[in-house]
Amino acid sequence: MYVTAEHFHFSGVLAVVSGGLFLSSRSTEVFSFSTRLQSQGVWDTLVFLLNGVVFVLIGLQLPLILKSLDPGTITHAIYYGVIISFVTILVRIIWVFPAAYLPRLLSKKIKTNESYPGWKSVFLIAWSGMRGVVSLAAALSIPLTLSSGEAFPQRNLILFISFIVIPCTLVLQGLSLPFW
Repeated sequence: MYVTAEHFHFSGVLAVVSGGLFLSSRSTEVFSFSTRLQSQGVWDTLVFLLNGVVFVLIGLQLPLILKSLDPGTITHAIYYGVIISFVTILVRIIWVFPAAYLPRLLSKKIKTNESYPGWKSVFLIAWSGMRGVVSLAAALSIPLTLSSGEAFPQRNLILFISFIVIPCTLVLQGLSLPFW
């Protein structure tokens, strides 16, 4: 049996995953409270910077994508983006309620150790849980061309719809949070 580069890559991934699991289970023994507190600040800053990079990327890509779309498709794409945003928010709300209450029905340990969440706090989590940046990352992972060399069909339309989902899920939902 020959060892290939894929074997080394896969074993490296397994080593990183197992190391991460080991450190997370023993983090209280390895790292002090102040170190863990400082690392949380570092991760929060890193997430903030990465979100900033995503919005810069949106700003740079959007004019090029708008130029490449057919004139009649922009209105339809906005409509599809709003519908996808609505469905995403609705599915998230439908998913969070059973995820919050079902474990309490199935596990006596959870029922006794954790307080029962009110419907308002569960709804708030469902309302503010996910942003459209995940959909943008998925859309940006679509290749520019197919294996045959031709352009990926409707890639720019998919990207534009993802750009519509972001203001709906981030801006509109975010601006509504003070009312809760």
